[in-house]
Amino acid sequence: MLFSEVVGQKELKEQLSKLARDGKVPHAIMFCEEPGYGALPLAVALARYMCCKEKNGGLDSCGSCPSCNKFNKLIHPDMHFAFPVNATKSVVAEKKPVSDHFISEWRDAVIKDPYITEEGWYSTIELENKSGMIGVAEASQILRKLSMRSFEGGDKFMFVWLPEKMNQEASNKLLKLIEEPPAGTYIFLVSQSPERVILTITSRCRLVRVPPIDAESHIMELMSEFDLDSNEAAFWHRLSGGSLSRARKLIEGGEKSSEHDKNLMLLMNGCASKDLKKIILFWEDISATTRENQRIFCEYLLEFFRQAMLVSAGAQAISDTHPSKKEFINFWAGKIRGTFYSKASEAIDKALSDINRNVNSKYIFADLSNRFFLSL
Repeated sequence: MLFSEVVGQKELKEQLSKLARDGKVPHAIMFCEEPGYGALPLAVALARYMCCKEKNGGLDSCGSCPSCNKFNKLIHPDMHFAFPVNATKSVVAEKKPVSDHFISEWRDAVIKDPYITEEGWYSTIELENKSGMIGVAEASQILRKLSMRSFEGGDKFMFVWLPEKMNQEASNKLLKLIEEPPAGTYIFLVSQSPERVILTITSRCRLVRVPPIDAESHIMELMSEFDLDSNEAAFWHRLSGGSLSRARKLIEGGEKSSEHDKNLMLLMNGCASKDLKKIILFWEDISATTRENQRIFCEYLLEFFRQAMLVSAGAQAISDTHPSKKEFINFWAGKIRGTFYSKASEAIDKALSDINRNVNSKYIFADLSNRFFLSL
């Protein structure tokens, strides 16, 4: 990933390349973002720029030297990755799963989409109804790799994707390393929930906050990828909040959107009419799907209530409701009481938290349905 291939983020790219040219890149950086803003490709582009021997003072890597060619395939021997994993059909729990067990899948996935999401990664390695984690076995691997000499005599890089997935034992094991890495060693952490990383790690890192992708760059990218006109691309930019991965998910969500609409109508109609059969059917259906699908449905619910609340408040112009959904949103905006929205938001946030903690799916959605049933 070159700086030029990162969508938008012009100011941040210029700042990072200047740090590299001046030899002032901190040895531990935590890139903080909302999913889809581009933190991972920025971190990889920075490491590539630092390793490139042919940039000749330019603002980007040359793209063709031996080092750049290895970065193209993510096989540079002095770049290492750690990311959330768990036991799968091919890697059983007894093996103590670590990133090296999945490195081929990781390289393929990131080359295909540097804006990869947590849910997309879990789907790639077929975690099914489990969430990934970075455990103490992974921390031991990190320490071992970074204690070795550089293979090519230059700098070494460790990319920790989603450090908020480190458990306490792993975090404690890496504290000293992050505070005082060996000479020529750089640790780049890419976090989407920095508040969930233990403070003793966060305080040892330079924080780089990655902003949403600017409108012009985002709209141009969406027009190019999906052959949209400027108005349609601008609509998806606003709805996604400047996130490329979220915009892609929304645009590509045709079939999934229909499935989510079906479950949404079951839930809302069941709660509004106090029809327990519909409610039970809803939580049995949704709890049988993957954790990724359950997360997406909860996000879909939040977006539905946001739009309905704005419409009911007379703010249709800023609700960003797609034309095909206006009738549906307008109907429910007229039926939902204003006091329900905050309760719904709290219930959905709790469901998302429980999904991340691997709570039983039937319990999660039975509880969500019950809260809606009593409040709607």
